[in-house]
Amino acid sequence: MSSNQELAMCGCRCDLCKAYAPNVEKNDRRETLAKMWNKYYGLDPSLMDSCGGCKNNPSDENCPVRKCVLEKKLDHCGDCGDFPCSVFYQRCGSFPEEKKKDFDMDEYNEYILAYDNETRLKEYKTIKKVSEETMRFMRGKYVLDEVSNGMDEVTFCDGDQKILTIHIQDGYYDFQVEGNMVKVSDMESLEKAKQMILTHMEPNRKPFLKENAIYSDCGHRCDLCQHYDGGTISEEFRMELIERINRVYGSDKTVEETRKVINLCNGCGKPGFGEGCPQRECATQKGVGRCLDCPEYDCGKATVGYRHGVETRSISAADVTWAILPYVDGQYGN
Repeated sequence: MSSNQELAMCGCRCDLCKAYAPNVEKNDRRETLAKMWNKYYGLDPSLMDSCGGCKNNPSDENCPVRKCVLEKKLDHCGDCGDFPCSVFYQRCGSFPEEKKKDFDMDEYNEYILAYDNETRLKEYKTIKKVSEETMRFMRGKYVLDEVSNGMDEVTFCDGDQKILTIHIQDGYYDFQVEGNMVKVSDMESLEKAKQMILTHMEPNRKPFLKENAIYSDCGHRCDLCQHYDGGTISEEFRMELIERINRVYGSDKTVEETRKVINLCNGCGKPGFGEGCPQRECATQKGVGRCLDCPEYDCGKATVGYRHGVETRSISAADVTWAILPYVDGQYGN
């Protein structure tokens, strides 16, 4: 998703909405927008308040979608495993493609496209899946530094050699391997890009042995975690992990400060540890003992290390190995 887009919790584009407060301040076209709402949605054209957006100063504080998204602590419906659901459809502004053929498309694009939220969020979920699978593949197969320009691209490097550069576009990626460029917008095109990468460079990551592996209920490697206190991790290694994890996940604490407050555990079974854990709460709600036993395990909730997908930041190969992959289910031989 382009950085200049602002999504409402239901997936509408605030930045395209004529009732959005910043747009009203620049050019108030709410009167025309009200007529368009009446024409396309049959709503009362007299009801058209200025809105600051769901997260700031919403005009519809009783919106059921907003309430649901806030309760689930999500950014918007597209991040929910239940999308699309009956709650979402109470605020769905999309039309079937067949019906759009009868529309004035200039008029539609100018005033109604902002509310085509079902189409937008379905595209978002597709590209999100592509993004996450890209990082699972690249980090799981290769030991590479990730070097970003901080804006719209990230390059996977083996020393000075560029293996893959991902150019982030609006709704898709351009994968560049040497002089070859492939547009990636779905899982099918991603598979083609994977083959191009594999042809260019053989995988060089050797997964850790799993004979002595200890797993949490959500699939994380306890024995490679900064919290683990099961006798297989030295204090020196723990301090190294803390430093790497602070760097990767953005903590502003020093290693020493983190060590003083860090909770140690012997795994998920230790009484009192993991209270408030969203993965454990989700497993309980679905009636399973642990995430690994859930038929919907690959829902995205049980992961840490790759859930963000393609990111415009630089991360060293060593930090990927020690601060990310232990929290990716199955990455180290699960």
